[in-house]
Amino acid sequence: MEILRISDYQLRIEDRDLLAIKDLSLHLGEKIVLLGENGVGKTSFFKSLIGQIDDYEGRLVLNSDFVYVPQIKEASQQSGGEQMMAYLKKAFQKKPTLLLLDEPSSHLDSNNQQWLISQLLAFKGTAVVISHDRKLINDVSQKIWLIEDKTIKVYPGNYHDFQELRAREEARRLRELKSYRQKVAQLEHAILMKKEKAKKMSRRKKKNVSSSDWKVNAFAGSYDSQAKAVAKTSKVMEKRLANLPEVKDIPKKQWAKLKDSSDKQATPNTLIRLTEGQLFRKEEYLFDYPDFINRGHDKVVIKGRNKAGKSSFLEALVDHKLPGYYAQGLEISYFRQDQLNLDLDLSAFDIIQKQSNQSQHIIFNSLAMMGIDYHKAKQKITCLSGGERIRVSLVLMLLRPHHLLILDEPTNYLDLVAIEALEVYLKEYLGALLLVSHDEVFCQKVASVHYEIDQCRMQKLT
Repeated sequence: MEILRISDYQLRIEDRDLLAIKDLSLHLGEKIVLLGENGVGKTSFFKSLIGQIDDYEGRLVLNSDFVYVPQIKEASQQSGGEQMMAYLKKAFQKKPTLLLLDEPSSHLDSNNQQWLISQLLAFKGTAVVISHDRKLINDVSQKIWLIEDKTIKVYPGNYHDFQELRAREEARRLRELKSYRQKVAQLEHAILMKKEKAKKMSRRKKKNVSSSDWKVNAFAGSYDSQAKAVAKTSKVMEKRLANLPEVKDIPKKQWAKLKDSSDKQATPNTLIRLTEGQLFRKEEYLFDYPDFINRGHDKVVIKGRNKAGKSSFLEALVDHKLPGYYAQGLEISYFRQDQLNLDLDLSAFDIIQKQSNQSQHIIFNSLAMMGIDYHKAKQKITCLSGGERIRVSLVLMLLRPHHLLILDEPTNYLDLVAIEALEVYLKEYLGALLLVSHDEVFCQKVASVHYEIDQCRMQKLT
């Protein structure tokens, strides 16, 4: 049963063309994941489906009831995870025909993420989910809709299938690009040779022509006419070259090599060493922690349920409030959840340049890797969205001189492209890392030492 049909659809927001869809349909029972980089229009597309915005042309027919759960933008007295769980439970209780979820797992801990996956698998209706959670996508998705090049491309299967299909697409495009470049080079060379031949023939005079050549010319025509014929052939080749379907180069994002902070004192072998103890928030007991050590190149992750005290532990470390050893002159770069304390009158570039010894090229490159292009990097912070400001804060923490990098849920406001870019950065990062994250795939790829907080006790797993 078809519950959604879109044809000749064009979505335009504030004089900006976002999406053009020739034909797209959705059927009862399908589980779809909608992917795309930040800013391509995923949420706007959802809102057009349910009538919250009407800035589109074309045909959009929705033949079902629906429930829409928006993305949590800011936490209130409840945590983001608590808010989202309340919304999700209410949504599933309504048992709609169509469920639209915008980043439902961003603020959920591992247990609640698994609950959400189980609910989606058991859900009898149709679900379309915007998500950057690769575990959820792999477990739930039957089909992926990718917003790219201002349209929606459809891929069957889950995220693993999607990656394989995209790799094949890239390999095919590389073959096409190689073939195109070879054809261009061959035609350009042939045109050059024809033009040179035509010039030589037009310069030749009768007195320099042998009797045998004159015999040939009796049949083939004069040198002038032959030169014109060769020139005409080169014109035909030039037209072929101009009409050759262009195969565009494949843009690839990659991190620029960071400048070594030569002015920063050498990283000590041991940065932090704690003996076992208890963590309190004000007078509230949170958990017991074991002997804890963070060396100069350790990559440590701390996992646990929401409100277990992970962020409180990080803050206590940063403020040196936990008894133990802290290396002299220890420089910590600390990215907090929902970090928005930026100077609104400065641009992203200016803020980072003031606190970093990296070059302009590296600053712009790093911002671009996190989805902040050159134009946005030069705008005042006040012009950026909340999610964009958080990504600027993340880049600032990456590029400030430091011995220890602490990241508290850095992937919450990143799209999949940016998450995978951050993974590459952190895998190649030579300093010490202390990470809190609910993204299991991200943790496995980045961290080598794992701790978990469970039942008021922090334990080392690996």
